[in-house]
Amino acid sequence: MNLRHLEAFRAVMLSGSVTQAAQSLNLSQPAVSKMLADLEHQLGFQLFLRSRGSALTVTPEADAFFYEVERSFSGIAALKRVAEDIRNMATGTLRIAALPALAVSFLPRVIAAFRAKHPRVTVQLQTRSSSTVRQWMANQQFDIGLATPARELPGIRMERFLRCAGTCVLPASHRLAAKEVIRPTDLKGEPFISLGMEDGVRHRIDRVFEDAGVHREMIIETQYAMTICALVMQGVGCSILNPVTAGEYAERGLVVRGFVPEIHFEYMLFTPMLRPMSQVAEAFIAMLKEHRDLMFPIAE
Repeated sequence: MNLRHLEAFRAVMLSGSVTQAAQSLNLSQPAVSKMLADLEHQLGFQLFLRSRGSALTVTPEADAFFYEVERSFSGIAALKRVAEDIRNMATGTLRIAALPALAVSFLPRVIAAFRAKHPRVTVQLQTRSSSTVRQWMANQQFDIGLATPARELPGIRMERFLRCAGTCVLPASHRLAAKEVIRPTDLKGEPFISLGMEDGVRHRIDRVFEDAGVHREMIIETQYAMTICALVMQGVGCSILNPVTAGEYAERGLVVRGFVPEIHFEYMLFTPMLRPMSQVAEAFIAMLKEHRDLMFPIAE
């Protein structure tokens, strides 16, 4: 039994005539009659009673069989719709893992734009430290990962997503708020809120101040840039941060200024190597890069 036999049987049941069924299938009448005979032979029971000069008579067995055939064809139609949805990215699930610097402000804008274009795609976003994101990606648990650089890990594709110069963040009432560019000597003796020691940029920031012979009053150390922004806005101190998070808080009154010498923050895009990338993931990555280029047109 094959699909063509079932199509012929279904067409006859719906039209009530071998002739009309043949026309709907673009087949000859003898070809449809042979398919019906072959199907009856395979099934082991008669589907139609035939008499010369009169219409086909449907047997009770054919009625029972037709019910199941219709259920099967409904399932096939559903599969075709699912395939079309997948092809047109009208459905699917996208799993993203990202560090807070990109997950808190940048990613929500991209996800909103992506959902507007593909409203039936479900997005799962997990925000964790870079080390956790990289481990999840190595375990093939997510479609896309955004984190700080690391040595090559097995099972992961890695490419630079964003490299941008850090900014100096200050309270609105700070004495340096009027300056366009801040230098290490400007922050001599200033209360400074630092990134945690586990952050690779922390060491580069410390080295810049050491090379300049500038002592800061290190008052707070914390892991997340958004926490530092909140502390700076409360007037607790100043800091050097990535421009992604700093820019988000600038809209709330945080003073954001350029800093020289430049201290670069770098973020990588990770994708799983051991399974193919979905069309949905490919489309989202393209949109990620479009938004990156709009927000940071001079980013390296």
